Amino acid sequence: MATQATIEEFFQDQFQNTSRFFLYRDKQLLEKGRYREFAQEQISKSSKIFWSVTFSVFICSYWGIMSFIEYGAAPNWFDLTIGLTAWVAIIGILFYSAKEYYTIKSSMFLLIKLLDEKEIESAA
Repeated sequence: MATQATIEEFFQDQFQNTSRFFLYRDKQLLEKGRYREFAQEQISKSSKIFWSVTFSVFICSYWGIMSFIEYGAAPNWFDLTIGLTAWVAIIGILFYSAKEYYTIKSSMFLLIKLLDEKEIESAA
């Protein structure tokens, strides 16, 4: 059975290695015990962040490719540095954002399952 202590332990366990950036509204939902609404908002937010990261990867890719093309046309250290920096940023962004996205999404789906189990047991 998913009790209040189990849910609080879930939050402490799942989010100790992730960024703890919660908005004021998120903190209010947690304090009021509206866990389902909190989980749904976090899933929605992680989806929006996923699309913004995808856009930034495309922008960095374009910028990196254009810098390498300019470096090939007229070699200088600036274009090479910008191109390499853009590709390092892409790799860093992908690893960090994928970790955060899948951690938050899987944790929130698990929380919703815990809440569903709690509702089913309390209805029986």
